[in-house]
Amino acid sequence: MIYKCVWMITAILLLTGCSITIGDPQNHNQKSSKSNNKQHKNKKETPKINVLSQDFSDHYMNENHVTGYKGLMKTMDKTEIESKYGDEEVRNFLGREGHVYGNFMVMYYLSEGYPVKQFSIVPSNHVTYKDFVDFHGEPTQDLRTRQGHSFVVYNKSNHNGYQVAVYTKGNNDDDNIQYIMQFPDDFKFENSRDNQQTTITRDNVFDAVEAFEGIDKDGTDHIIWKEPKKKGDVFGFSYSSKDGKLLGSYNVSEDGYVESFNENGKKIRAGYINLNQ
Repeated sequence: MIYKCVWMITAILLLTGCSITIGDPQNHNQKSSKSNNKQHKNKKETPKINVLSQDFSDHYMNENHVTGYKGLMKTMDKTEIESKYGDEEVRNFLGREGHVYGNFMVMYYLSEGYPVKQFSIVPSNHVTYKDFVDFHGEPTQDLRTRQGHSFVVYNKSNHNGYQVAVYTKGNNDDDNIQYIMQFPDDFKFENSRDNQQTTITRDNVFDAVEAFEGIDKDGTDHIIWKEPKKKGDVFGFSYSSKDGKLLGSYNVSEDGYVESFNENGKKIRAGYINLNQ
């Protein structure tokens, strides 16, 4: 009888020990699984955009996405964008600073604390001008040149609200596509000084900046625009926030050549505009 009791106690202890041994790994695996799920939920990803795909042709080249595309909206600022897509990679695109999130490139106009105003698509791999045209067809307007930005425009239907500009490094067919951007269909493009008929005066100097940036100055009520001062044939002026913080400046020549600078005086980009089209 004593042996029988000893055997039963031993069996109970063994079973109790087994239950502890078996249970711990399960709890550990559950915690590990919950941790992995949490990390997965916090992982930020940007949409993968293939510019040589039928999806891009159907839903970007042939749809109006002037105000936003695949979750990125012009109403967003840098804080909102980075909370959605993570940190950016800063690159130089044809003399212009671009903040890249996957296949999105954002230009923070006037300040990183304000809505983005402009965004574009950048190819993941080397895509040449010829590659792009072979897939999407010939552009409506070819403005490739060695002066200023080099680009072509797709605008197949009038008054559809948008047009697509495709920027390259130069005017050769084997030049790589730098970025692709939609503009409103009433935006006027001009890229060659040879075709300029614009004369910039005090009365239209702000019109030149609006045309250059593709924005409406009246919609920037959070900005204070300084009065232009003319030196030689160039109008110069700066702009600041409501609290007086310098945000940048412009030089606009009488012949329509516009240069933009950041708050430190570093040139961001430059090019010709035409107000007479």
